[in-house]
Amino acid sequence: MSTERLLWARKAQELRFHQLEATRKQAESWRTGLTGLTALFSAVLVIKGRDNLISLAVPFAPLTAALFGLALLAFVVATLSAIRAASGAPGETCLLAGEDLEAWTRTETAEAGRKIVVARRTSVFGLCLAAAATGLVWFAPTTSNTEPTVTVESASARYCGGLAGVSGGSVIVHSRETYQLIPLTSVVAIRASKSCP
Repeated sequence: MSTERLLWARKAQELRFHQLEATRKQAESWRTGLTGLTALFSAVLVIKGRDNLISLAVPFAPLTAALFGLALLAFVVATLSAIRAASGAPGETCLLAGEDLEAWTRTETAEAGRKIVVARRTSVFGLCLAAAATGLVWFAPTTSNTEPTVTVESASARYCGGLAGVSGGSVIVHSRETYQLIPLTSVVAIRASKSCP
């Protein structure tokens, strides 16, 4: 056997005893990545487009909330799986025999590998859900304004906006963030409008 082959054989023998540590390091890296992904998810929630979901049309508001909730649940499952893979489960027995330690190491390495796969898949699934929910927030139609748009001409000015109502001898016109009370005695004409200039 050549020296190179002998070195590779020794390296392979050594790696058998360090499989669990290597798997744990991989899980720690994945956990760190999940932390960054969760931070990205939080940033997307902050820069989600609209101020609230209430303005979305009827099927989209609850659907968006459900997608965000499922995405958060997926990130929680992924993070817990990565933590389990990196840290292991607490045990009640102390292994002193070599065969028992070897069997436990193989089982624990396989379990950590499975948890890494679960963490990877659920985090990708959560990211897809978050992207879908964000897309809905940005592009879903909003509820239509129930106030008819009118132009009210009075003796002194012209007002355009949503007709909020007629009360106490005044016409109430809603435009942007303000409400205008126009006395009925000064109203010259009220016309329906498609939009305000």
